Amino acid sequence: MQTRKQPMAGLDLLQFSNPNISVSDRYTSSVSPVTYKFDLIWHLVKRDFSLRFKRSTLGVLWSLVLPLAQLLVLVFLFNKVVPLKIDDYPAFVFSALLPWTWFSSCLSAAGSLFINNRDLVRRPNFEPYIIVIVNAVSNLLIYLVALPILFALLVLDGRAITSMLIILPLLSLIQGILTVGLGLIIATLNVFYRDVQQIVSVAIMLLFYMTPVFYSSDSVSENYRFIYTLNPVSTLIQSYRSIFFYGSAPDWELLLVAGISSLICCAIGHLIYKRNLHNVIDEI
Repeated sequence: MQTRKQPMAGLDLLQFSNPNISVSDRYTSSVSPVTYKFDLIWHLVKRDFSLRFKRSTLGVLWSLVLPLAQLLVLVFLFNKVVPLKIDDYPAFVFSALLPWTWFSSCLSAAGSLFINNRDLVRRPNFEPYIIVIVNAVSNLLIYLVALPILFALLVLDGRAITSMLIILPLLSLIQGILTVGLGLIIATLNVFYRDVQQIVSVAIMLLFYMTPVFYSSDSVSENYRFIYTLNPVSTLIQSYRSIFFYGSAPDWELLLVAGISSLICCAIGHLIYKRNLHNVIDEI
């Protein structure tokens, strides 16, 4: 009996049951292109989310293992071994660690998105950029699943959950735009230069230490503050911490800069993707 090859990631099996039917044939001609794309993205997100944890005993709970393990290590190191003397440190770290995990998980998987989904990329009338969006939304769902743990930590530490949470969709939108833009760049270039994914892995590691995830931005020397100002990820992380941990509004000027930077990054990513799309299809 022939065994079925198991995927290395959830998106590896994002395909429809009948390979002889084009993607567009699954919807009637009366459906608008925008509605069709939204429906398609949601279908692929649900499929990816279910395939990630298929035949898993703990299911979606496995998605919490990485951030919780990182939280335990960081709390032990910087609350016990080398104390940073930050009040309510577990909640302080987790409020930034969750959005960082969403960001880093998306970019870590971006390099293989087109390569591992070559059959889907080659389908007539299918736009490969949708795979990048699906990757971002799927990891966003995992981020949202972990939010109740953060709220529990905040309540245990006596932190109030304020109305500033209304800003969460805006922060998520800006981060989503930035993630999709970077994802398009990585996914496209990695088709031609397989070293790109390795470079991204190193860049993510360095960016983690240059982003105030486990330390306060107030502790950064004035001489290097400009680096954090130019880093949209740093601004987003600080904004998440503001609304979650401090219950206050983010720095709107810095958030505006981060939003503009994200839009520019997404535009560049779309331009690189469009100019190389035909070559991507031929290469894979």
